[in-house]
Amino acid sequence: MALSIALLTSRTDCDKVLTKLSDIKENLEFRQISLTRSKDNAAERASDIDADLAAAEAEVESLIAIIAALPESATKTEMENRKVRADYRLFTLQQRKAQFGTTAVILYESELDEIEQRLSVVDGSMLEVTTHKATLPAT
Repeated sequence: MALSIALLTSRTDCDKVLTKLSDIKENLEFRQISLTRSKDNAAERASDIDADLAAAEAEVESLIAIIAALPESATKTEMENRKVRADYRLFTLQQRKAQFGTTAVILYESELDEIEQRLSVVDGSMLEVTTHKATLPAT
């Protein structure tokens, strides 16, 4: 969408718009840095989380098989308690994967693309306002 540059009739108006656009740009750049760091951290943790998740899933499956083969006894109760803890561990790992795993990396990359596009628009707007400001008489 083109800016309504003709509405800016003085250099002061242009300066006000440029100041606001500069603030927007600064906030976007800060968000970009933050997201980049979060994405990098998620990428580092993703393989560890995936390995832990596979181990937890294997543990739950083995406990299910063991419990099914055991007669009612203290050992079976102990294995059922271990399965509850393993299920909880599996649940927490799945939550971590959503926050810090490969899924999060993709989401961070998408958000970074959006910010880069917004920065490009802000830069273009700043250039347009600066160019228009140069055509206005000094007051």
